[in-house]
Amino acid sequence: MDVILKKLREVDIMDIYDLVSNVYNTSSSMSEIITDKFPDKNSCQNYFEDILKQPGSIVLFAEVNKMLAGYLTIKPRHQANIKHTSELNMGVHSESRGQGIGKFLLENSIKQAKESNDIEIIYLMVRSDNYPAIRLYEIFGFEQMVVLDKDTKIGNTYYDGVLMRRFLY
Repeated sequence: MDVILKKLREVDIMDIYDLVSNVYNTSSSMSEIITDKFPDKNSCQNYFEDILKQPGSIVLFAEVNKMLAGYLTIKPRHQANIKHTSELNMGVHSESRGQGIGKFLLENSIKQAKESNDIEIIYLMVRSDNYPAIRLYEIFGFEQMVVLDKDTKIGNTYYDGVLMRRFLY
């Protein structure tokens, strides 16, 4: 399987919106509902473009067989005393999960983040029952910092969240 790395300007917004919609609609681990985060394709495009306006930001897509298979963003924080930190967000298309897309995106994004010298720490949140994601993040050097009890509520069921971080240097 050939995976091609794409940047925002190389990808059609409808393909991005379809990918993000698939991730949100097929993953029970998301804390948001797609229509709340992105009511339309323009809000989706604005979200990714706004991230790129920040120094040190990273927005990457993985393409397999001319179809978007995953996305990853690293969004630097802009407050003066925490500019050296950032937040990672990643999603993989339901048909591409378990095929190394997340690994591919993490490898490339961490490499770019190190090269930029803008970011020192990457944080992320993941649901505690998303074992494949936690394992992948740990392989890439992320450590579990804290478990947030009952962080997410879906229907009448509560789920714990895990805050993870990775130092780049």
